Amino acid sequence: MTKNILFLVLEKLVKLSRKSQAKLVLMGGIATSVFTQPRATYDIDGIIALTQRDLKSFLTLLKENGFKFDTKQPVKSIQGLPFITFYYPKHKTYVDLFLARNEFQYSILKRAKKIKFQNLDLCIISPEDLILVKLQTGREKDMEDIRQIILANKSKLDFVYLRKWAKLLNVRIFLKDELRSLGLAKRIIST
Repeated sequence: MTKNILFLVLEKLVKLSRKSQAKLVLMGGIATSVFTQPRATYDIDGIIALTQRDLKSFLTLLKENGFKFDTKQPVKSIQGLPFITFYYPKHKTYVDLFLARNEFQYSILKRAKKIKFQNLDLCIISPEDLILVKLQTGREKDMEDIRQIILANKSKLDFVYLRKWAKLLNVRIFLKDELRSLGLAKRIIST
């Protein structure tokens, strides 16, 4: 039986981030599946700590290892946050990595959870930070993920941390709405 294609690309990506001495934290569908019911995902999402100088050598490593990306403008921006998108044609897999540049992103890196998956050591975003990241997108799929993460982890979530960052990231009203819809109104006291 062959290994999962997404896992093969993930394995390669983790190896390259370590070679670059860059901390890589996984988010998106992969992380969601760690904290709640596994769901299908077809790409890899994450955040990585790379200085501007280290970014150039990381991109070189990606290219040398078969990844494709926009070489003219590898770093794009969404809502003022820099990210790179690259593609591994052999397995038809996309990877989106945000480049850590602000206080919240550095907090994500610091609070990441270490897990072992099929003999691969991975760093996964904390459930609180995953909720906050997904609140920022506002997509229906992400809102459903948020509900599932909260329900599966409600006794372990740091609601003080969630309230603090929801306010700073201007998503407090969305957090309140989700908690109320799940019957967890008592968790939103003083938000």
